[in-house]
Amino acid sequence: MAPRGHAFFVIDSFLLLLYHPPMIHIPPRVKRFAGHFHDAGHELYIVGGAVRDALRKERNSDYDFATSATPQEVMDLFPRVIPTGIQHGTVTVMFQGEPYEVTTYRIEHGYSDSRHPDAVSFTRSLHEDLSRRDLTINAMALDPRTGTVVDPFGGRDDLRDRRIRTVGSARERFSEDALRMVRAVRFTTTLRFDPEPDVESAIIVLAPTVAAVSVERIAAEFEKMMRAETPSLGWMMLWRTGLLAKIIPEILESTAVDGLVEHLFRSCDCSPPDQPHLRWAALLHDIGKPRCSGQDKRGQHFIGHDEESARMAETLLQRLRFPKQFTTRVVHLVRHHMFDYSPDYSDSAVRRLIARVGVDAIHDLIRLRRADTCGKSGHLPTHSVMDELQDRIHRIIAANAVLTRSDLAVNGKDLMQYANIPAGPVVGMVLEELLETVLDDPELNTRERLLSIAGTFAAQRLGRDPQESKSAL
Repeated sequence: MAPRGHAFFVIDSFLLLLYHPPMIHIPPRVKRFAGHFHDAGHELYIVGGAVRDALRKERNSDYDFATSATPQEVMDLFPRVIPTGIQHGTVTVMFQGEPYEVTTYRIEHGYSDSRHPDAVSFTRSLHEDLSRRDLTINAMALDPRTGTVVDPFGGRDDLRDRRIRTVGSARERFSEDALRMVRAVRFTTTLRFDPEPDVESAIIVLAPTVAAVSVERIAAEFEKMMRAETPSLGWMMLWRTGLLAKIIPEILESTAVDGLVEHLFRSCDCSPPDQPHLRWAALLHDIGKPRCSGQDKRGQHFIGHDEESARMAETLLQRLRFPKQFTTRVVHLVRHHMFDYSPDYSDSAVRRLIARVGVDAIHDLIRLRRADTCGKSGHLPTHSVMDELQDRIHRIIAANAVLTRSDLAVNGKDLMQYANIPAGPVVGMVLEELLETVLDDPELNTRERLLSIAGTFAAQRLGRDPQESKSAL
């Protein structure tokens, strides 16, 4: 590790391009934190996304810090330091009740697995630390005390010109860590910037190496990409560069059906950006169509593609290690996205639809149908039959309609005690029969009527004495 000295500092300064932007807000607590490093003769800079966002006039309170101090020197400065990633130079400093993640300037050597550096060494040079980063817009640093931005690779110009460019050779950067290719796609999408030609060409060549990246890291980039205004930009780039074929090849099966891939991407765009489960459901709702191609006697195509799409969606989301609850939610919407409805449906038919899908999912299902429609036409309809259905659903739910077995006026214990129903699976079967009855006629949802119906059911289906049921009422 090179010693820190005046000559070193002067030489290193010539390598840095300094920029004093107007009025970047730095919280006083961060300035105080930086002051401890400066007073001890160390550098401390804010690095990464917070600098990029500050220059774009976006607020970001999630700061990452880089310092010339070694981990041991940082631990000597503060009474409470947690060695969260000390082997890579990262510690978490607890300062005035807040955690601050600080990483020593470092140089990375060799990436034989296209994932991790073979070795890491510390340096006193901010320039050397910034030069190992992926994109120019992520290779800037901000002095929290003065607001000075260090920009040795032209990141500010790339922000102004709205372009994605790597620090140095794109092929070299992506060879070091294959996840950087997915990150380049993500930033292209979220910022709506244009990738430089060498960025795309390098990805095309190196796309197979993404297989070495953990699925959790890839899924994290997808999650951020799906919050973009137009995620289809990213999905199209993943497709044309070959990354999609290596990560989610199931989607590319849709190229067998004319226009289907584009429909899935547009449907994704048409879904709310703050509801990622809906965006994934829209992206995957028809991926089973190529496996269900054909035509029945009535001329209908893709019979059963909803179930096949749900199965495929579950498989690929599990492979990407999405949380089980999230996966279940997406798969449920995909499985039910082909529901039928017309304005002449009876209230009981609408109640059955809600009961089948679930109160918690029914509104999401309608949003998915709207996104599906938008994916075909290119715009969300201002007035549609879904508006009328949504109004009916609101009225039914507001009226406290019976939609689940727990809404019934009786429970399994009542059936066993008063309706002569034996314990076991038959209790659930009878409750389901009662729910179907009440969905048809909500006025039947009284204790007396349901026990009477259950008793008759027991007599007709189970051979039980109906008099025993009646005497219990």
